[in-house]
Amino acid sequence: MIPISQYIKPLNLNIDRLDPHYYEIKEKLNKLIESINSIELSELCEGINDGTRNAKDFSNEGIPYIKISNINNQQIKLTNVSYLVSYSGIESKAIIKKDDILISKVAAIPKVAIVDENAAGAIISPDILRVRPKNSKVKDVIFNFLNTELGQLSLKLAVTPSVIPKVSIKEIGKMLIPLDEQPTSTSTHLDTEQRNYKQQLESLYNVDERRCLEGYSPNLIWVSEDLSPDRLDFLYYQQRKTRLHKDFIERSRIEEWVQLNEVVEIVDRTISSSEFKDQTISYIGIKNLNREKWIIHTGDKVPYKTVRSRARYQLKAGDILLGVIGTNIGEKEQPLAIVPNHFTNSIASNVFVVLRTYYLPERYILWCLTHPFVRLQLRIKSRGGIQPFLSIHDLKQILVPRLPNNKIKEIDSILERYQGGGHLDIS
Repeated sequence: MIPISQYIKPLNLNIDRLDPHYYEIKEKLNKLIESINSIELSELCEGINDGTRNAKDFSNEGIPYIKISNINNQQIKLTNVSYLVSYSGIESKAIIKKDDILISKVAAIPKVAIVDENAAGAIISPDILRVRPKNSKVKDVIFNFLNTELGQLSLKLAVTPSVIPKVSIKEIGKMLIPLDEQPTSTSTHLDTEQRNYKQQLESLYNVDERRCLEGYSPNLIWVSEDLSPDRLDFLYYQQRKTRLHKDFIERSRIEEWVQLNEVVEIVDRTISSSEFKDQTISYIGIKNLNREKWIIHTGDKVPYKTVRSRARYQLKAGDILLGVIGTNIGEKEQPLAIVPNHFTNSIASNVFVVLRTYYLPERYILWCLTHPFVRLQLRIKSRGGIQPFLSIHDLKQILVPRLPNNKIKEIDSILERYQGGGHLDIS
């Protein structure tokens, strides 16, 4: 067996990935992509989903049901295909349309194809991933990359070990897609002006997060120092022993920090199922967020009954969505977005909490939630192993900075310009 230490320093070890081949591939990719302008696949897509497990009642005609065996030479072959009588019980995520990209989830059968007019409207099996690019030019960028040697290596990085190794939806969303060196209207990476705005926002943290995490090391002796019967999870103690946490404690003593529930309402009013029973709603899930700019960029028009178990909160302009379930809690990738006017009355998923400000600008609260010291607290407060989560009780106790009014106005102004200006009005 290849030792993990050959490819990864303890500092960079991911406890969710202890398979050496992951770090071997990652090291190769870092060397190949480090000098290339690139962006995560999830930022180029409207969504990444797998197929349905509800397929039944097959017949000799009807709606094509696409399996891995129906993908050959980068095309979908409708010969020897199975058919379904109707869409009844089939989730919208499993229905494909023209220009979708299909990828085999089964690592041992690497296949990629673009959906043409003939296959549009078909249903895919659970062993196929559906990548929906934001436009046709982005589609070409993604598809061409997947068919390069570098693209195939990137797909291997997205494979999680199991009895039948498969491409993970979560991991493939992190795949870096190289972009043209010259900016085009089809790329969604930040332009120079936006990068400047983001750097200004980060400089106002006044925290060197990378330096503060130097020396971070998994050391079990830490746990014995201040073991609490309420927290028996190892990561809790790891985070509390970082230099970042020590700096936060010191800063909170000399600066004004207030509990989150003092500046926002954490909305606990959920929608009534009877009110939306037979309606089509605008539904907001994690895939509908632009995590780079912290805004909602799309909404899914779906029958309420298809998302009834997940739909929870009716939104107002200026609400802030914060993801509180999943492995990204406290990380830069944690789902976070502000609700623009045109998404008023949309329905948000239960993976979020909804924060509604009392008196401070919404964009300032958004900035607070991206602060390294706040993200540190979110990591410390999260609970659970396989599926971490934040409770409302713990979230209320999170401390956020209360800066002078002139700084609050400055942050609000910079963030408004960074997010796109007046067309995202939340007033």
